[in-house]
Amino acid sequence: MAGQPSSTNKTADDAHYEKQRALFKGALYGTHRDLRPKLLTELEAALRAGPEEAIQKFITSNPYVLQYALRLTGNHGLWAFPKRVIRTQRIDRTPGLIPDYLVAARNSDGFTWHIVELKRFDTQFGNESGKSLSAAGLKAIVQCATYTQHFEDYIETIRSNVGVREVVTPKNVAILIGDSNLENKPQMARRQEMQRFAPRLDIVSYRRIVLRLYEEMLNRGIEVSESEAEFARRSATE
Repeated sequence: MAGQPSSTNKTADDAHYEKQRALFKGALYGTHRDLRPKLLTELEAALRAGPEEAIQKFITSNPYVLQYALRLTGNHGLWAFPKRVIRTQRIDRTPGLIPDYLVAARNSDGFTWHIVELKRFDTQFGNESGKSLSAAGLKAIVQCATYTQHFEDYIETIRSNVGVREVVTPKNVAILIGDSNLENKPQMARRQEMQRFAPRLDIVSYRRIVLRLYEEMLNRGIEVSESEAEFARRSATE
């Protein structure tokens, strides 16, 4: 379980983290305490499995890794709400709105809220020629624009649906998509252009998460195998 103490002996730290975990009802709480050997191996397996569901399963079990994709997260852990309905299906059968994750993070200025949408590791944001967006990239943009507008228009309804009164309109939206190692120059240019055009939007290659996870594990003295190190080093350009 994410964020659980590793010892049955309760310490002041344990009590602190248990209190933090309970701040938002129904959230998955992730902290650096969740980092452990073989985590990079599990992440690589999820990315290479193909479906978004495999990535979602890994992140839901290890929500702390989302901090590597988000701005303004500080180093105080985060609270993730997977697949929360922010708009139910309408009477005319217009589908509901269900972001992959709604995330609360804390820094020295307080809490910030974020939307995270997942796409596949083997699908780039730009199409093959780099002249436009891929189908997955375009779908993600439309989804995130719709989510954001719904927050701005119906925040009280969203608070009721999520069950957390503290929810506010997210500061930014992160789309996790693709492998920057396999992007061609035009695809990279389209991704960077979209970032500049929409400053609230972050289009994040999974390579960023791999590299930042690797760096933190090294800094905290957590065992990393040679194969994991090689996988992470291939992400160093992100």
